[in-house]
Amino acid sequence: MALGSLEIGIVGCGIAGQAAASFLADAGHVVTVLERFEQPHPVGAGLLLQPTGLSVLRALALEPDALATGARIDGLVGENQWGVRVIDLAYGDLHPAAFGLGIRRSDLFDLLNRRLLGSAARRVTGVEIVDVERDGARAVAVDRKARRHGPFDLLVVADGAHSALRQRVFPRARAPLYPWGCIWTTLPDTQAFGAIRLLRQRFAGTSSMMGVLPVAPDRLTMFWSLPTPTLEADQPLDLDAMRHEALALWPDAAPIIERAFDTGDFARATYRHVSLPGWNDGPVLFVGDAAHGTSPQLGQGANLGLLDAHALARSLAEAGDVPQAMERFAARRGPTNRFYGTASHLLTPFFQSHHDLLAIPRDLVLQHACRTAIGRRLMTGALAGLRRGWRSAETLDADGRYPL
Repeated sequence: MALGSLEIGIVGCGIAGQAAASFLADAGHVVTVLERFEQPHPVGAGLLLQPTGLSVLRALALEPDALATGARIDGLVGENQWGVRVIDLAYGDLHPAAFGLGIRRSDLFDLLNRRLLGSAARRVTGVEIVDVERDGARAVAVDRKARRHGPFDLLVVADGAHSALRQRVFPRARAPLYPWGCIWTTLPDTQAFGAIRLLRQRFAGTSSMMGVLPVAPDRLTMFWSLPTPTLEADQPLDLDAMRHEALALWPDAAPIIERAFDTGDFARATYRHVSLPGWNDGPVLFVGDAAHGTSPQLGQGANLGLLDAHALARSLAEAGDVPQAMERFAARRGPTNRFYGTASHLLTPFFQSHHDLLAIPRDLVLQHACRTAIGRRLMTGALAGLRRGWRSAETLDADGRYPL
């Protein structure tokens, strides 16, 4: 027997939380979104939506607006400090119509926020949820002022990689900071750099890395990798030294580098490797980066969160009760989320670490793989979000789209 209308609370108003709220409200559930900021806003740099994430936006009727706002990406190119192409991947190897989409996080946030505000979901702002209590088979969210919200038949925690609730619910959860993060900025594309329609990266060993991603028809996001301790808010950034290092690393990108460092308008980003003993504890479910945060090396964070939101709505629609829905959700999302969490964790030191010798096997292996049709297809499938494990993957449909 299908579930009726449930009282569902969602902690966090980010990508996964907003998408889940819209799907669940559309399905007839009574949804309350609890957000700590008085005025919700996005946090983070430009991102790459894969065919997987685009399919979820399509289900929310947001894909046309996203395509108009973002920048089509046809592949990924990575070069070492000598300009040798180490990574060369094209979505067209999967299907001629396949592509990714670079988009500013703020633009994606705005699309999802308008969708949420147009739904029947209720949003409560200015409440920072710091604890969860059980009320029989239901859950109560407790905010910093000791106010109780709920009880809810299901409480969805989507408060990001730096989740305040993760350790409260799962004392054995692990979420260490990655040793490396980045500074980033978005700037006008005055040199038509984005016309190439690629995510481009340049790296020297494993200790210097820069990326440029088109995120709008006339905008680029530039990333510069740095050790996490230098990204503390009270640590000054030596922008002059970084400018010189970036120019030496990537002379062809000099106009972008000069403009970025002249402006000096950089934000700082750190990342966590999140590992939970399970996706839920009774009626409390973790989704998005709160459940499986990764480094950005495989470009999957937003996409995995969007897929979580869709899978949750689908699992509730098919199940007879909440525990059964949680089992269905874990079966749907567990393999993919575990694969990308593990793969990202293993891959990151080869691109961001103090062990420059790791660049030698990285360059040799990736160059060889990209020169074979099978290797390119396997690697592009991982980039596109299609892997369900080390030995299994999904495929795009006849139109080059990811079938939900």
